[in-house]
Amino acid sequence: MTKHEFGTEKPKNLKEEWPGQYKIFSWLEYVVNIPYPIFIITTYKANGKANANLWAWGFFTGEESGFYSLIALTDTTHTYKNIKRTKEWCINIPSLDFKEECFKTIEHNQVDDDEIEKAGFTEESSVCVHAPRIKECPISLECQLEWEKSLFKNSSQKIMCGRIVHFGVDEKVANLDQKAKIEKLKIMYNFRSQLNPLTGELTSGGISIIDKSAFSN
Repeated sequence: MTKHEFGTEKPKNLKEEWPGQYKIFSWLEYVVNIPYPIFIITTYKANGKANANLWAWGFFTGEESGFYSLIALTDTTHTYKNIKRTKEWCINIPSLDFKEECFKTIEHNQVDDDEIEKAGFTEESSVCVHAPRIKECPISLECQLEWEKSLFKNSSQKIMCGRIVHFGVDEKVANLDQKAKIEKLKIMYNFRSQLNPLTGELTSGGISIIDKSAFSN
């Protein structure tokens, strides 16, 4: 196996698709291009309206003493400010069946918008935290803030670690085996636009799901 080796300095001839692209996101993210599961972070705004943030930058980990969600947020977002105020949020994992509603959360993000309702979703109450859940999402994780850390000194990206204190799973998938659950859940994954580091060519990304026939035990 032969590997091309790259440093982390952005090539001078690399062109942006839109202004500030490689300031907000590292150019390496488009080269490495690891798919991430898509989820919706829900919080309450200061006015009590629901906030829904379609997101894919995060992961989940834990051990005997707890299970945690870690999400990377820009400190200018409504979601970040809401979490700073309430210390709580929900991670809602949607199905491909609700792709259209998911992307409507991006369109309706004004302060006075109920972003769950405006997207065509239904709000449901959480059990343990002051944050809304989305009824149509088959998995909802209720989180309480444990700690926050800047990605690096003076970074606008903040890593928020939340302890999962409660979760809800749709009864239709709770008792399924792995392959059946994959087929039923249809969890979406975000595939970034792919950057060829040799030519600078950028090809479009998209949304994908796991094909159960390709799943290996």
